Amino acid sequence: MFKYEKFNASSIVTAPAVERVVEFSPSGLDAGDVARVLSLAVDGKVISSEANDGFADITGRVNFRLVYQTREGGVRGVDYNADFNLKVEGNFTGDDSVSAEVAVVEADVTTGDSVVLSAVVSVRASAVQRTEEECLVDAEQCYKTVDTVRLPALVAAKTVSVSVSEEAEAGDVDSVLLADAQAVIVSAVAGDGKITVEGKVRAAVTYTEDEEIRIREMVVPFTEEILADGVEEGDKVCASAAVRTSKIVLAGVPGANIIRFDADIAVRVSVVRCRETDVIADMFMLTNEVELGRENRKFTFFGGLKYVSESISGTASLEDRPPAESVIAVPYARCFAAKAEVADTGALVEGVLTADVIYRDENGLNSVRAEVPYSVEIDGTFGAEVRAVCFVEEIKAKARRGELDIEAEVGILLTHYEVGEAEYISSVTVGEEKERNDSALSLYIVSEGDEMWDVCKALTATPEDILAQNPTLSVPLAEGDRVVYFRTLA
Repeated sequence: MFKYEKFNASSIVTAPAVERVVEFSPSGLDAGDVARVLSLAVDGKVISSEANDGFADITGRVNFRLVYQTREGGVRGVDYNADFNLKVEGNFTGDDSVSAEVAVVEADVTTGDSVVLSAVVSVRASAVQRTEEECLVDAEQCYKTVDTVRLPALVAAKTVSVSVSEEAEAGDVDSVLLADAQAVIVSAVAGDGKITVEGKVRAAVTYTEDEEIRIREMVVPFTEEILADGVEEGDKVCASAAVRTSKIVLAGVPGANIIRFDADIAVRVSVVRCRETDVIADMFMLTNEVELGRENRKFTFFGGLKYVSESISGTASLEDRPPAESVIAVPYARCFAAKAEVADTGALVEGVLTADVIYRDENGLNSVRAEVPYSVEIDGTFGAEVRAVCFVEEIKAKARRGELDIEAEVGILLTHYEVGEAEYISSVTVGEEKERNDSALSLYIVSEGDEMWDVCKALTATPEDILAQNPTLSVPLAEGDRVVYFRTLA
């Protein structure tokens, strides 16, 4: 009599970001030998993530890369890792497959009796929760209305490794001080049985040549075709990229070295498809009372990706320091998106561009950490929510008296999300027989918002019978319409 179907559905659950201070004091670094800090490059990544009921347990790692000038005037670079663990509270269950991202909000280094490296990291955890929804799709010997609901379902989720390599000519390299690399997705498109992902990696290699600081920048595009059963053209894709490992290899001959950058990029994709399904929205029986079990589900799911490039500029004050004579290098730069939201004409992204600028003044080498706030409006049609990942494509600094001019091209990857709602009947309980209406005549006066369905339920009659007895009645009904219904009494 009643027909049900089971449908798989998925929804993205994201917990509020949690900030944590991570500190590390390297035991092998002599604080007395650090005359001046020239750059502190900091990145964070997730080592493991485990879902529990009500929270996610995240283990992460912060990588500190310090470039400093020694008391004797030399320049050195050191590399350290510091692990951390935290709990991110959210609407998670122990069965979820949770993922997390780590962003560095602030970083600092202090020198005294010891060198202390510190970073403020922001950790955001999310999971795609899968459920099975049982919906009423047909009911015999009943009068019913049908509605179409959209149920998003996770089709595929994969993480693959992509290897990239690039070379740059250099002179006679004394030592590599710092290798800074960042990866981003530019596009991700679903096809039949595959996802085609395009992205790029930017590497900035800072080194010394004849005791002078030099820098080589490389941008490496990549394309990867990821095979995934069940994926179809038109499916929505969410994708991210992160540098898993990287290394610098010196080749060539003395006086004409080649700097080779090798990196392993972790590319993560998730694919969602929205299925439109006809379900019974409401029903009644002429003979019996019915009790309907109703469900109302809200789903958050991927709406798509958009990558844009924007120009950001600003100044960094040298305050009471001597004027800069020339800029030597920008060894480290990051763009942090503190806010991303849907606006009237598209999306609004706000944040801070951070860069370490090494320059020369009358006293020799010096450096400043530049912080340039930005606010960017991106045209387009987005869903209910957006999230932003920023990528420094190119950055330059120019010396002016008392300050430095900063100009950067920044890529912004927007992932937008849709929020849907599905209401359906999950169970029907047939109750007692309806009391017989012994009235030969019933009158129903239509109120504002009433539909034919409301009239039928009130009079326990079919739409066909009501229209047959009221030939002048038109649909949709109007407030004040009079509906007369005659019954044949045995």
